[in-house]
Amino acid sequence: MILRYVARMILLSITGVWVSSGARAQATLNPGLDLVTPPSPNVRAINKFGGIPVGLSTGIPSVSVPIYTWSGKNFGKSVPISIDYHAGGVKVNDAASNVGLGWALTAGGVVSRNVRGIYDEYPTEGFLYRTMPANTAAGNETSTPNNSRTLYRMNANVTDSQCDIFNYSFDGKSGRFVYGRSGDSLFLDQTKIRMTKRISTISSKSLISGFTGVDESGYIYVFQDYEISTNLTSPGYVSQYTSSWYLSRIYNPSKTDSIVFEYDNTSITDTFGPSGSQALPIGGTGEGEAYLSYGATTINVSGKRLKKITFPDGNVVDFYYSSTVRTDLPGDYLLQKVKISKGSVVFGYTLSHDYSISGRATLKTVTPIGGSSETTDKPYTFEYNTTYTIPARGTTTGDHWGYYNGPIHTFFHNEWIQDPGMSLGWRELGGSNRDSDPNYIKAGSMTKMTYPTGGYTVFELEANTAKDNWLNARDTITVNAPPTTAKNMYLGINSGNSPAGSQTFYFEGESSTNTKFEFKINHLQNTSCTTCSVVFEIRNPSNVLMGSQQVYFSDATTDPYYVTKTLTLGNLVKNTTYTIYAYTTNLTSYFEPAEINWTETGAGSTSQMVIGHTQPYVGGLRAKRILDYTGPDTDPAQIKEYEYTKDDNISTSGALGFRPTYSYLVHYENKTPVWTSEDPSYAGNIAFNFVVRSTSAVNDITYVNGSPVTYSRVVEKISNGSSSLGKTVRYFTNFGDAAPVILDVFPQVPVEYSPWYYGKLLREDIYNSSNQLIKKTVNAYEDKQDPAMTNPTRLEHFRSATVTAVKFSYPGIQYPNTTTIINPGGDPHYHLMSSFYPIAGRSELVETKVTEYASGFTNMETVTSYAYDADHYYLKETKLVNSRGQERRNILIYPKDRINALQDTAVYGPMYRRNMINTVVGEKQFLGTRQLIEQRKAFYNWSAGVYAPKEVYTRQGYNSEELRLRYSNYDTHGAVISAKQENGVPVCYVWGYGGEYLVAKITNVDYSSVSMALGGSTAIETFRNDKTPSDATVASFIAPLSSLTGAQVESFTWHTLLGQTSHTDVKGLKTYYEYDSFGRLINIKDRDGNIVKSYSYHYKD
Repeated sequence: MILRYVARMILLSITGVWVSSGARAQATLNPGLDLVTPPSPNVRAINKFGGIPVGLSTGIPSVSVPIYTWSGKNFGKSVPISIDYHAGGVKVNDAASNVGLGWALTAGGVVSRNVRGIYDEYPTEGFLYRTMPANTAAGNETSTPNNSRTLYRMNANVTDSQCDIFNYSFDGKSGRFVYGRSGDSLFLDQTKIRMTKRISTISSKSLISGFTGVDESGYIYVFQDYEISTNLTSPGYVSQYTSSWYLSRIYNPSKTDSIVFEYDNTSITDTFGPSGSQALPIGGTGEGEAYLSYGATTINVSGKRLKKITFPDGNVVDFYYSSTVRTDLPGDYLLQKVKISKGSVVFGYTLSHDYSISGRATLKTVTPIGGSSETTDKPYTFEYNTTYTIPARGTTTGDHWGYYNGPIHTFFHNEWIQDPGMSLGWRELGGSNRDSDPNYIKAGSMTKMTYPTGGYTVFELEANTAKDNWLNARDTITVNAPPTTAKNMYLGINSGNSPAGSQTFYFEGESSTNTKFEFKINHLQNTSCTTCSVVFEIRNPSNVLMGSQQVYFSDATTDPYYVTKTLTLGNLVKNTTYTIYAYTTNLTSYFEPAEINWTETGAGSTSQMVIGHTQPYVGGLRAKRILDYTGPDTDPAQIKEYEYTKDDNISTSGALGFRPTYSYLVHYENKTPVWTSEDPSYAGNIAFNFVVRSTSAVNDITYVNGSPVTYSRVVEKISNGSSSLGKTVRYFTNFGDAAPVILDVFPQVPVEYSPWYYGKLLREDIYNSSNQLIKKTVNAYEDKQDPAMTNPTRLEHFRSATVTAVKFSYPGIQYPNTTTIINPGGDPHYHLMSSFYPIAGRSELVETKVTEYASGFTNMETVTSYAYDADHYYLKETKLVNSRGQERRNILIYPKDRINALQDTAVYGPMYRRNMINTVVGEKQFLGTRQLIEQRKAFYNWSAGVYAPKEVYTRQGYNSEELRLRYSNYDTHGAVISAKQENGVPVCYVWGYGGEYLVAKITNVDYSSVSMALGGSTAIETFRNDKTPSDATVASFIAPLSSLTGAQVESFTWHTLLGQTSHTDVKGLKTYYEYDSFGRLINIKDRDGNIVKSYSYHYKD
């Protein structure tokens, strides 16, 4: 038979990560969301897959290559290991993980944090220990030296003003939480996971050294392998902190077994930015001076990389890394091999990389290997879009969301602001276009994945779209000046040629009008070269020189990447073609395009100017088509096409959650100090006299489920290339239903939004190949707010603030200062503050209505409603009503219910305190108001930490309760070793290979006899804990069982990495199982060694 790999293609969404900007000890001009420091690149890659409800609301496809899954039968937890790709697009400043760009290794878990300002646990000045000022006046204390005032210290990053955001991802769970003052903590995505931090002395500092998490079933997760991040740009005591904590161990509730994760140490240096801000005076008063601040942030991470996972049965997964340091991330090494082994059995995968995506680590193949000689099978291979080259990290090229949008960029975003001091009443702030480009945005994204079978999947991705007023912002103003037309070109320059570049343009302006040309070149940050230059010449059709301009690398500029010079010509003739030539001096291997802008003047004395424009695209990618092929065939076996439109099938259903703001108006004042300290004062943020610009948006990027866009309607059409196989139309909650709230305060505070609200499936319509509706599902939800949101005392524990300076002394002027000039680079003397609070809650599915349609038959409708526990969020009751109005209810009972009823509190009380709150201890079923059956599990504390049923009772209707099942004993690890049905024969179990695998099942004998035959509890425990017993050892240990009178013995042998190797039934007949070097079943044999069934694995070439 032919077995085929199945590509696990799902459409899903992810959580975004805030990116840091440069931090200075002096006041930053960005009033809110700077000083946000992310964790290491590998952690950022993991966090992309946090909080991922599977769905199509963002259209982002995610590809997964499964590596191995350990199934802990008695342990009660499985551990999947995979490498996962996120296809939402590659940002200019994305760093590749040690798997490759866009990829993440999913194995184990991590808690990480985004540090906002100073790390929370910084003694005395950290968020956990500082009381926030009640308001702005309270933070600008009177009779206090300026640099000792609270808001001054917060703005200078000496005192913390905002709580850090912690993210967790483990065991399929993910979310965020924060710590507050007075020992308080708050999960922003409501859960009943317990998370306890540990603060220890690390490098002579009090830092969070780890966490212990307990899930709702009582499993314990220990995070103690921490990373230390050091801000090399702003060195100092507060620049070093613990930033991530990797999962070190998972314990079962009794803490008798565990999964162990081991790590190697690494040291990675990474740079973010550059970022900056600029303050420009407006209004034409002459009382202000411009101020520019910019820089990058460099972080060193003393990090961790996963080395080994050891499971309770002795199975081991080892991770091997290249011995050659990465060229794109100093100090890091790429994952080269994952090996799964136990004893002589070995299989796994090797990974190969290159740097084909713009010099960043690129995963090319994942190849299965088997056996000690590591025989290779056919690989998974990956292809990416290399049509366009993404610029190097650390450049300013990118759209509003950070995705590549073209080769030429300046430090700031081009925009218009109202300025009464200008003749038009408006001012244009120069910069580059940050619109999303539908072609450039695809750079680096995956285009094809080929499987070991020879089949492959082709991904056709496209840019996001959305309907939003901000995307269509246009103002028209009347100007008392001739009409003008702005034009531009990009001129490619190659210093190896002469001329180095040339391009024509057609002049449509009026003859003899002044035309100003602007030439912008990349100086490669080599401004010290005074002889390096590019000469531009403009010539008419007769090759007559009309004018020239020489742009030197050393020419004065405020832009860290580009230098610009202008040339004004008054001798151009309308409707004439001119040529611009470029020549280089003292340059070699210079291949940078030049940007040339000019404005042509038309006829007339007045004109209308349109400020703003329509932006048809939004950052990030979505799936357009996904085509699956079974082999090198010409026709796809399946095509999935996606449409993101409203019911009119025309208008986009996308809604935007993030409207970037790059500038704000502010009233700045100058300070004229006196010799002694004085009461701070400020006239108020009115009569704006400055505009402050930022290289990045001053309001935080709102990502929900990994995308700035959520779609309210998505159509998925499936065909085999020649005929339709049907379609599914889905409706989701999105930003259009409940837009994130941007408060109109200054300084700005983070956007208020509830990520759990978005991307919920509201309705699903399924159509057959004839476009007939065959099934409709409608869901209803209820959004819950955490009780802390309405508790003023608790809210105060988490109150944070943004702070900005608005009054300055003139730099370099000593007391007394008599100048009236305002310079925002001076020492701040007054600050404004805005408070904000975290938002916490959850969403619950409360009703599902399913209607099935069949031609010629009555529609079948079922309505299922759900009720949850208000305090612990678990499902309490399910009610189903069918088309005939019949109602069935199912009620679940939990430990808390037993405690409230004062039933066996000595057992259920400790279970509750151990957070075993989701354990179902009973169930009731009703038909209408009539009870059908009730089940009650009587739990018992068998040994330390082992809480399990002792008896199971049922009640038919309202009759007397009947005992149905008895559990006679469990081992100290929580595995049942003896049970019987009431009035039935006892069944006993012997476990081995570390306790995860059944070795013998003995029927018709009580456990005391079994224990005595096997040498007692100590001998049984010793055998259980032997992770690698030979078949002979197993046979010898259980041999005494055959002498037990009346016993029926069934036995098993295993290789815990491969599976069952033999089975002996109660008659003594044996069956054997054989596997190949890749861990795949190949033969089933009878007791005489004859092959009963065989399996072959043939792949297409």
